[in-house]
Amino acid sequence: MSTSPIPRAVNALLVLVLMNVESVAAENWPNWRGPSRDGVSTERNLPVEWDTSTNIAWKLKMPAWSGSTPIIWEDRIYLNVAIDDDNIELWSIDRDTGQAIWKRHLSSGNRRLRKQNMSSPSPVTDGQRIWVMTGTGILKSFGRDGHEHWARNLPEDYGAFGLNWGYASSPLLYENALYVQVLHGMRTDEPSYVLRIDGDSGKTVWKVERPTKAVRESPDSYSTPNVVALDDVTEIIVTGGDAVTGHDSETGRERWRVDGLNPTRQRDYRIVASPIVHDGLIYAPTRVRPLLAIEPGGQGDVLNTHVVWETENGPDVPTPVTDGDYFYVINDRGIVFV
Repeated sequence: MSTSPIPRAVNALLVLVLMNVESVAAENWPNWRGPSRDGVSTERNLPVEWDTSTNIAWKLKMPAWSGSTPIIWEDRIYLNVAIDDDNIELWSIDRDTGQAIWKRHLSSGNRRLRKQNMSSPSPVTDGQRIWVMTGTGILKSFGRDGHEHWARNLPEDYGAFGLNWGYASSPLLYENALYVQVLHGMRTDEPSYVLRIDGDSGKTVWKVERPTKAVRESPDSYSTPNVVALDDVTEIIVTGGDAVTGHDSETGRERWRVDGLNPTRQRDYRIVASPIVHDGLIYAPTRVRPLLAIEPGGQGDVLNTHVVWETENGPDVPTPVTDGDYFYVINDRGIVFV
């Protein structure tokens, strides 16, 4: 298995698989890990075999490789694209033809940092607006027509990113707010933090520091936040720096913490795989072991009260998937069913 913080680079071609469903009725894929943020699609009658010509609708040549996920809303595909050794763009692609509808500049400063470049974060959309982050820390909002609504430069506002492998977390979009984590420490002494940013204006609603006991590379996290809606509060779930934390979506306050993703305080426990939420449980991977299943809604240190189960068969890089009956993990043993 690769130890890269990106699961797999999109190489020379973007390939769309022809589905046996009508385009207008196909499920939207509006963000990293899909509509339910767990990697599961409700589509049926999809092809199970393909090669360079079989079940391929079209191919679009890409200018460089990238690690971001294409997102889809009805007849549009949106891509975070590395153009060359300096520039990054957002592309809007016609889903049926593979032709570019518009291209917008996001950031200069693209570079290869070890095993990825600065186009790794995936865009998010609500169908009318598209928000996209780059590894350089530029966050922008666009309309469906390609009009730029606002732009932010997070390193300029809050200090340079300091991750060993380069920033790769995607924003979480929830009820017109963007939740952005910057969990770092390998190449900076600046504290880690979590942001809530208003989707309309781009202004910061709140910023909270996210402390950690992790050392050396272990504070670094390339994961994407998730969300749990409870009866009385909505929790933003963040993993990295040896811990899982649940934050009040309205204030950013840390409600609870499970400091159990690196029990022996290893120095190289950067986290790549993102947390998923399914049937009321949070599944939090770390660097292979342990993977924790956590009940949300606690207060304070809940390591000994809210961890439902754990396994040593977690992933290193790929985010796991669950269908409710089985838990599917890809690691150095292959595909593991938990």
